[in-house]
Amino acid sequence: MSKKIKLSTAMAIPLVAAVTSVAPQTAFCDFFISSFGTNELMRFNEDTGEYLGVIAEVQGPFASQIGFEGDLFVSSFHTGEVLRFDSDTGDFIGVFIQAGAGGLTNPTAPNFGPDGKVYVGDLASNRVLRYNKHGEFLDVFADGETSDLNGPFMQTFDDTTMYIASGYDNSILRYDLKTKEYMGRFVASGSGGLKVPVGLEFGPDGNLYTSSSATSAILRYDGLTGDFIDEFVPPGGGGMSSPRAIRFGGANSDLYVISSDTNEVLQFDRETGAFVGIIADSDESGMAAARGLTFTPRPEFFVYANVAEEKKDKYKLKAESDKDYRDVKISRRLKDYSDPSPKVELISISSSDSTVNIDDAVVHAKYGMEDYHFTVDFSNKSGVTQYYNVTYHATNQDGEMTIASTRIPVPAK
Repeated sequence: MSKKIKLSTAMAIPLVAAVTSVAPQTAFCDFFISSFGTNELMRFNEDTGEYLGVIAEVQGPFASQIGFEGDLFVSSFHTGEVLRFDSDTGDFIGVFIQAGAGGLTNPTAPNFGPDGKVYVGDLASNRVLRYNKHGEFLDVFADGETSDLNGPFMQTFDDTTMYIASGYDNSILRYDLKTKEYMGRFVASGSGGLKVPVGLEFGPDGNLYTSSSATSAILRYDGLTGDFIDEFVPPGGGGMSSPRAIRFGGANSDLYVISSDTNEVLQFDRETGAFVGIIADSDESGMAAARGLTFTPRPEFFVYANVAEEKKDKYKLKAESDKDYRDVKISRRLKDYSDPSPKVELISISSSDSTVNIDDAVVHAKYGMEDYHFTVDFSNKSGVTQYYNVTYHATNQDGEMTIASTRIPVPAK
């Protein structure tokens, strides 16, 4: 393992000092940690959790995000700036958003909307500020005077909407990207026991996940309705205490969580929420009061199943009278800042009922291809609800893959 060694030849930068300890790593296989307590941005290998050294000294690194050109953007909470780094080499590129731009004082999470604009929460003013691709201030997007915003932490997006963890309101709010209209609480205050949400992420199943930091749990909500689903990770699961940033990543698109009080990064199974293990800790790195967690560039990929209500009466390949075939169309969102056209493949369709013959139940699915339209049998006579599980892979030009999946419920007849 490597030790932190400052470069004696590094260019002097007033607010960020370049630091390194290792030879350049293979691109697109690591994750970054914002060690708020030590004012350092750290790097770890995503497969082994090996500590790879400090990328830079940042005053109060709060949160980070991959953005334009696959670069890494980090909020400096103490200086009121958003800084930009090369996510491959770790080199400091420059100050992306200047201190005070638009009134920015204590930035939380920078994030990148589908409209090409940059959204930054500010705890000091209780607002979300919006900037263009050059880091220039555009407008105040949301505030606590015209909405229920109270403690703007992590944001995430769909094609038309911004969702934000309103930490001190114990809720998830949503806003229209085009009009800035406040659309209300997507997740009601305290729903499912939610208390001080910080991290926010759409999962591979298209549902919304958040870290309930005050209860040390990860909660899951329906990605379309905001209804509470379950405690994906129950309070204290895996030794978790005061969870902050959450991300789906790694080879299996598992859930990675910053456990701030224990100075650890915990890994949980993306489907079951079962504790996999501690992927990184403070033993060698010295991380303290960690906040942000971001993987090197990979596709952001979510899928949702839409099932036709009408039975498909005539089907040339399957004419059995006891079948109830329905058309399925898959809606998706796919974005990758390092690759404009990641390769998508339908990998599998399975059933929760082991007695279902998938070859008969699924028709016209083109596995290994980018197929979003097929037909499935809804004639469930088991007496209980069954599920089809549909899984895709999206792979970018650097070989980094993201798994996306969706469940299709089949009620009992």
